[in-house]
Amino acid sequence: MADESPELTRLRARVAELEPALDRCRAELDTLRTAEAELRAMFRGMTDLVLVMDRDGRYLRIAETAPGLLYRPPADLVGKRMHEVMPAVAADFFLQKIHEALASQSLVSMDYSLPVDDRELWFSANISPMSADTVILVCRDVTERKQHEQVLVDSLAQQERLRAQEVALMQLSTPLIPISADIVVMPLVGQLDTTRARQVMETLLEGIERTRVRVAILDITGVANVDAAVADALIQAARAVKLLGARAVLTGIRPEVADALVSLGADLSGITTCGTLQDAIRDAQAQLHKQTEKRRR
Repeated sequence: MADESPELTRLRARVAELEPALDRCRAELDTLRTAEAELRAMFRGMTDLVLVMDRDGRYLRIAETAPGLLYRPPADLVGKRMHEVMPAVAADFFLQKIHEALASQSLVSMDYSLPVDDRELWFSANISPMSADTVILVCRDVTERKQHEQVLVDSLAQQERLRAQEVALMQLSTPLIPISADIVVMPLVGQLDTTRARQVMETLLEGIERTRVRVAILDITGVANVDAAVADALIQAARAVKLLGARAVLTGIRPEVADALVSLGADLSGITTCGTLQDAIRDAQAQLHKQTEKRRR
């Protein structure tokens, strides 16, 4: 074998020197290819929309993850600014959030909606800076969640309306009717449960305190049933009226109601009772007249 020229010997030595570096480059290239494959696989498994944009709101890259969620097809977006492809109000909103992320160099989150294929879709997006002038947007379709939230809001609003209507109906079902400057009547009709009994008490006492009447007539002609709870509520109401300086009169006690009150052992001492509302009004007027005459003497 002929002797190698000095130049060839030098080149062989140089190749030998570079071989470790080439091996490292090959290893790094293999690592990059593996990472790229993993990244592609990860993106293929994503259902989120992934966009890369610059500070001017220009679409730089669009990942092939959820094309159906795009405002327009990818070919109509890449290279264009948001203001060229969507309403100015929406574009301004996006651009403001992009500038916030770039200025703070930190994650910025937001919720927004856009019309896609004649449907309004809601998205939750995270904007993360990639460099001083570019960001990556990861947008998730949260339309179903928003719809559930709206259903809940509507349900709560409906419940609130029903509660307001219930309060209004209870107030209508427990009216306090003035007969004169000194006499009021509260006619009770229907079922008297614990909740309504409390409403009766509140309405009656507030009315007496406000008007300063001297006689309050509770007419239970229309009360369907009188049980222990109802009897106790009526007695408590009458006693509370007395504490405010007025006199309570219980009227409309039918025979079966009187029998029920006796069977329940209801203590009606100190409570005036009358058979009818007319009797109660006449009795109240007579008692008030006597008191007035007595004061004049």
